[in-house]
Amino acid sequence: MTRFLLGGASAYHYWNIALESGGVIRWGCYQNSLVVVDPAMRTYEYTHEYYVLKHVSHAVAPGARLVSTLSYTGYENQLAFRNPDGLLVLVVQNDGGSDLPISILVGDQVVRPVLPADSLSTFVLEV
Repeated sequence: MTRFLLGGASAYHYWNIALESGGVIRWGCYQNSLVVVDPAMRTYEYTHEYYVLKHVSHAVAPGARLVSTLSYTGYENQLAFRNPDGLLVLVVQNDGGSDLPISILVGDQVVRPVLPADSLSTFVLEV
């Protein structure tokens, strides 16, 4: 999602909401989906894509604009949006195996959360 939005996309859509285990569509090629279904076991599982979309769509309002971010430490697993009401939404991923303390400078505010291992975190800030 980050690559497409930073590349200029104005919207992000998922083609497949749910696929059977293995992700092979009727045309015979593999694709990702938000939910993986096992019809034999009558179970389902949410994918990483589901959780990314959940974090972004929960806090980012229609009409929001992507805001560029800058990292002084090389940390790039983040997206920022400005909602029409002025709130700033940050969605940050820690794809590492241990908790990650970070510092976020927004205007004259510094936010210092600790991101849990293998997590997505969403911050909504008044700036």
